[in-house]
Amino acid sequence: MLEIPIDLAGCLLMLLLFGATINIMSLIGMIVMTGIIINDSILKVDTINHLRPDLPLHEAIRMGGIRRLKPILMTIITTILALMPFLFGSGLGVALQRPLALTVIGGLALGTLVSLYFIPMAYSWLYRKDRKSEIINH
Repeated sequence: MLEIPIDLAGCLLMLLLFGATINIMSLIGMIVMTGIIINDSILKVDTINHLRPDLPLHEAIRMGGIRRLKPILMTIITTILALMPFLFGSGLGVALQRPLALTVIGGLALGTLVSLYFIPMAYSWLYRKDRKSEIINH
């Protein structure tokens, strides 16, 4: 949930760069992009949680990142490549689909960086904070 505002900023930046407006298609693109990025983050945190009982915190975060890197990048790259024709194409319906493609591509580009770096850092920080409060309460 922490990364959604940053991802939406990527969507809006892409719309601004290409001179597009916020409309129903760009809003649908934001929803699609948010679903993909949040799913990637959930899978990464789930992988880290599965590794936690056997490994120290930082090692579990590192291994979780390594294990999820290829699937995350494959999802993002295939989605971006599938939407590229809407950015540079012409013809019937392309103008309608362009805002959707812009928001998904912009959000995924920024959201992937956030998912790969910010989520593990936030996980580490929240885990340490939780451990400190456990120690204080006992």
